[in-house]
Amino acid sequence: MEKIFIEEQNIKCLTEELESINEVINIEAVVNLHRIARESEDCRQSVFDNLCGYIRKTTSAEEYQNRERPSIKIQSILSLLFTDEKEVIVYRELHADLHESCLQRANMKGADLTKADLKSVNLSKANLKGAVLRGADLSKADLSKADLSRADLRGAYLKGADLSGANLKGANLGKANLRGANLNRANLSETDLNGTNLSGAYLCETYLGEANLSTANLSKADLSRADLRVVNLSRAKLSEANLSDANLRGTNLSEADLSKADLRGANLRGTLLIKTNLSEANLSNAELSKASLCKADLRNADLSGAILKHAILNEADLTAANLSGADLSEVNMREANLSEADLSHANLFGAKMGWSFFIRTNLTEANLSKADLSGAVLSGTNLSGVNLSEANLSEANLSKANLSKANLINANMNGTNLSPANLNGAVVDNMDWIKRLKESKCTGVDDIERKYETVIVKKDGKSVNLLHEKSESHKKNS
Repeated sequence: MEKIFIEEQNIKCLTEELESINEVINIEAVVNLHRIARESEDCRQSVFDNLCGYIRKTTSAEEYQNRERPSIKIQSILSLLFTDEKEVIVYRELHADLHESCLQRANMKGADLTKADLKSVNLSKANLKGAVLRGADLSKADLSKADLSRADLRGAYLKGADLSGANLKGANLGKANLRGANLNRANLSETDLNGTNLSGAYLCETYLGEANLSTANLSKADLSRADLRVVNLSRAKLSEANLSDANLRGTNLSEADLSKADLRGANLRGTLLIKTNLSEANLSNAELSKASLCKADLRNADLSGAILKHAILNEADLTAANLSGADLSEVNMREANLSEADLSHANLFGAKMGWSFFIRTNLTEANLSKADLSGAVLSGTNLSGVNLSEANLSEANLSKANLSKANLINANMNGTNLSPANLNGAVVDNMDWIKRLKESKCTGVDDIERKYETVIVKKDGKSVNLLHEKSESHKKNS
């Protein structure tokens, strides 16, 4: 006990010597403190704490704030405690307290700062390449433009930290807390963010190429203009996130929560959105060509003007979605629910929508030429002025549908239910069209025959066959 007491007194004296303006005395004090720690396991914690305390006290002083980088003395102590491969073994498993220290541009390459207290520390432009910061508290720390490539930040607490412009390429941030952190223009390519909390984080123009964000929490995060190409965001929480103009090409967003997210103008070409929750999301003018949205929840989503060419939406729920003016040409949308959706002026040329639901759907002036609507339920749907030329309507239910002025030339009507549909002004193949409906075993033909007649009219200089509602006297004679 007496020996430990003496060593403690020596530690106290040597720490005081660190304040000397004489560099020789400074260096000797550091060397002697390290010798005590190396020789006495009982004194290691005390030496470590005193040296960390000296760093905090010195670098937090007002005159130190504007330094470009740490002094030679401070950098030497940092190297001894955290980066010198031969000496750091002495302080293994000791947790540093460097909170509020100013260590901008410090060289901490490969440093072991496991569970360190680094609250509000200034490590801007610091070299932390390959550093171990597992479980460290970096809340409100300044890590702007720091090099954290390949760093281990698993479970680190980075709430409110400034990581703008930082290089985090290949870093492991699994289950870290980055809530409200600033990651503007940071490089997060190949980064592991599995299960990370990024709610409310600022990721504007951030590069996240090939990052793993599976199960990450990004709710209310700002990812506008972020580069998220080929990123794994499966099962991630992105509700109310801002992803406007973001590049999500080829990204995996399967089973993610994007409810109420802002995806205006986003590039989602070839993106995986299988079973994804996009309810009430804003996808207006988004690029979704060749995207896979099987079983996706798009209820009340805004897809106006969106490009969904060749996209897959089998069994997707688009109830009350806004698809006005959207390009859905050659989309695969079998067994989808489009009830009460707005598809006015949409391009559905060649779309495969067999057995889908279009109850009370607005398809005004939509292009459905060559579309496959076999077995689809279109009862009560507004198809006024719709181009259905060469469309497959076999077995479709068009009861009470509004087909006024629709183009039905060469449409497949085998077994179609047209009872009682509004066909006034519909464009048909020939004068025997109603007769052919009988041969096609359509439902409601008797009513159509009683109510309509085929007339030839001139339209744009050409003769066309139109269904015209008979006068009351003509109906009685029929």
